[in-house]
Amino acid sequence: MAASLAPRSRPFAVPRVRRLPAVPKPVVGEAFASWVDRVAGKLDAPPGHAARALGLECREGASSTRPLFFGVALTPASLSGLRDATGLASNELQRMQLARYSGTALDLTGLDLAREVSLTAVAAREWMMLTSSRACPHCLAEGPVWPLWWRLGIAAVCPAHRCLLIDVCPACGVRLRRGNERVPRGLLTRPPLPEPGECVNRPPGGPKGRAGLCRQPLAALSATAVPDALVDLQRRALTVANGSPARLAGESVSGAEWFAALRLLTAITRLAAGDHDLANLPGFAAEAFRQDQQRRASRPRGGGGSQLGAMPATAAQALVALALADRVLDASSEGEGAYQLGPWTQRLTAQRRVAGRSDPLRHLLRPPALERLITTVSPRTSRVAGALKAVESPVLELRHIPHLADRGDYRALIAVHLPGTAEVSGRRLTALALGRLAGADSWAEAAAVLGMDSRKAARVANTLVQRIADPDAFWAAVRRAAERMRERRLADYAARRTALADLREVPHRDLVPVFHPLGRDVTWQRQRHAAAWVWQHFTSGDVREAPAYALGWEDGTSTESIREGWRRFHTRLPAPAAAALTTWGMTRLAQKGTA
Repeated sequence: MAASLAPRSRPFAVPRVRRLPAVPKPVVGEAFASWVDRVAGKLDAPPGHAARALGLECREGASSTRPLFFGVALTPASLSGLRDATGLASNELQRMQLARYSGTALDLTGLDLAREVSLTAVAAREWMMLTSSRACPHCLAEGPVWPLWWRLGIAAVCPAHRCLLIDVCPACGVRLRRGNERVPRGLLTRPPLPEPGECVNRPPGGPKGRAGLCRQPLAALSATAVPDALVDLQRRALTVANGSPARLAGESVSGAEWFAALRLLTAITRLAAGDHDLANLPGFAAEAFRQDQQRRASRPRGGGGSQLGAMPATAAQALVALALADRVLDASSEGEGAYQLGPWTQRLTAQRRVAGRSDPLRHLLRPPALERLITTVSPRTSRVAGALKAVESPVLELRHIPHLADRGDYRALIAVHLPGTAEVSGRRLTALALGRLAGADSWAEAAAVLGMDSRKAARVANTLVQRIADPDAFWAAVRRAAERMRERRLADYAARRTALADLREVPHRDLVPVFHPLGRDVTWQRQRHAAAWVWQHFTSGDVREAPAYALGWEDGTSTESIREGWRRFHTRLPAPAAAALTTWGMTRLAQKGTA
C-alpha cells in the first residue's frame, strides 16, 4: 500500500560523503532496505545514521530518517553519494531497487525523481509494497538477507522452502518491515540497536523508545506449507518478472503484457470466480479469496484496497490470483485459453445484465493477446438487437414514435423485461426499440432519426439492454406495443416536435380564462409550466427537455426549483384546466399544419 508522502520535513542537500572503510557486498536479488540494514550492522549504528553515511538523500524526522524513493529508485544525488561512500558500481546499486522490475512486473510510468509526490500515484497503482514486505521465516533463519521480490504484489510462496510467505507480524499486528506505523519506512536514528532478525516494528499506541519496538524473532515464526504445483506458479511468475520470455495461451508476449494480463484476469476472477473454481486450492487460500470477496461486497463504493485492479493484500490472495490466472496464461493454445476464460466472462455479462451497470473492467489495461480471447468468448453485444432479425416488416413509421413510449404500454408490456429500471429510462429504451422495429439499423441511428438526445439514448441502450433476459420475448412485447399504437390511431410525433419546438410559454391572455375562474393568478412561471405541459402532452417527450425548460430561466432560478415547480403544477392541475390546455394545444398544432 502506498505511503502518505505529506512533506512534514524537507529533504536536505547531500553533503560530500567519505568512503566507508568496508560495507557488505550486496547479495544477488537483495532488497535495498535489507542491504542498508546490514550496512548499519557493520557500522554498529542505527539504520538512519547508516543511510546518511551512505549519502542517501533523505527526509529528516524527530526520531527517524526516510530516504527519498527508498527501495524504489535512486535519485541522482543518492546514487552519487552511494558510489562515493561504497565504491560499488551503479548497476549493482540499482539492481536492489524495485525499479529493476520496470517493464515486466511493474510499470513506473509517471515516476519523477525530482518530485517525491509522483510516487504516490505510482505506488497506489502498481503491485508493489512501498512500505512493507512479505517474508519467509526459513530464509531469515538462514541469514539476514531480504530478497527484493518479497516486495512485489505477486510474492506468495517461497520456492526454496515451499511455504506461504508471511505478511504481518503476529506479535504486533503490523505488516513486516513497516517500521513506525505513523511514519512508515522511517529508519531508526536512536540507539540501542535492535538484534538482527527482530521485527522492530513500532505499533501505534505503544511506549516510546526501545520498549515500543516489537522484539519478535521473525525466524521463529511458523509458515504454512504449499503444494508443489503452486510453488511452480511462483517460480514461473518470477522468471517472467526477471525478464525471461513469456507466453499467454500459447502466444509469445512481453513480460509487461504477461503481467498486465495477470492483473486483468485477477480483476475478472474477483468478480466472476465461484466456489467450484477454488476446489483444487488449499483451504487457507480459498478462504482468503472468499473473505476478500465479502470485503469487496461490503464496500461497493470502493476505496483503494477494494479496487478490482488493486494488489492482492496478502500472500494467500496473491497465491489465488496466480493460480486462477494461470489457467488462461499457461493454456497451451488460444482455444484452450478461451475455454478456461469463457465461464468467467459469461458470468460477468450476466451480472451486468442484472445490475444494469457499465463494464467494471473498462479502466484496466487490456493487453492485446488477452483482449482477443475476451472478445472471442464474451457474449456478443448484439445479443438483444440480434434477436430483431426474426421480426417481420415494420408496423409503424419512425415519425409515429415519441421519445418516451406510452406509459400504459410500458407498464403492461415492457416493464417486466427491465427489472429495477426507472420508468422514464425504460420508456426511452422502448421508444428506441420501436425505432429499431421501424427500420433503424442501430440504437444510435434510431436516436438520431427520432431527434433524441444522443447521450441519454446511448446511456439507456448501453446499460438497460443488459437487463433483458429474454430478447425474443422483449421484441415480441415491443411489437405488441407498436400494434397498440396503431389501434389507438397513430400520431405524427415528429411533426408535433417540430411544431412545438419554439413553445417557451403560453400567452398570458390565453391562460386568464383557464386559471382565473379557478381562483389562480397567471404568473410568468405558470405560463412556462403550462407550455411544458402542452409540449409533453402532445409529443410524449421527457418534460425536462421541453423548450420551456431547455434554456433555463432568465432570473437564474435553479434547475431543482424549476423541477419542483413543474411537479406542483402537474400534480395540482385541475381537470378543467387540463382540458382547456389540451384544446389550446390542438389549436396551436392546427395553426402549424399538424394534427
